[in-house]
Amino acid sequence: MMSRTIATLTMSLITALSASAYAAVNTEKLNPQPGQWSTVIAVYDHLDNHYLLKTSVHDDLESCTARLESHAAQIKKANGVVWTAPQHAALRFEKEPGVENQARVLEIRCVLEPFQPERI
Repeated sequence: MMSRTIATLTMSLITALSASAYAAVNTEKLNPQPGQWSTVIAVYDHLDNHYLLKTSVHDDLESCTARLESHAAQIKKANGVVWTAPQHAALRFEKEPGVENQARVLEIRCVLEPFQPERI
């Protein structure tokens, strides 16, 4: 009985930590290398600016696609809105102190590095 309780608590903790890791995206320390895959979110922010945010870097397309699907579910849950910090150093799926700039999501995708964004 005790081991089952400990196992349940452990799984709950792992799930909670995993969910918080997906909910918080720090964008400033990403350094993709040629041949890696990145998730990119195109947004239109509160100042009418359009820009792209890289949110993760992966060695293979499968893991990039899995993260993309996770982001898509969170964006859908947030009605197509994300929150960004000044200088675009962070992206959240809920408003938090310091991450208060609302942006509308235009598209999300996986891109192969090196990626040169197209001009719109």
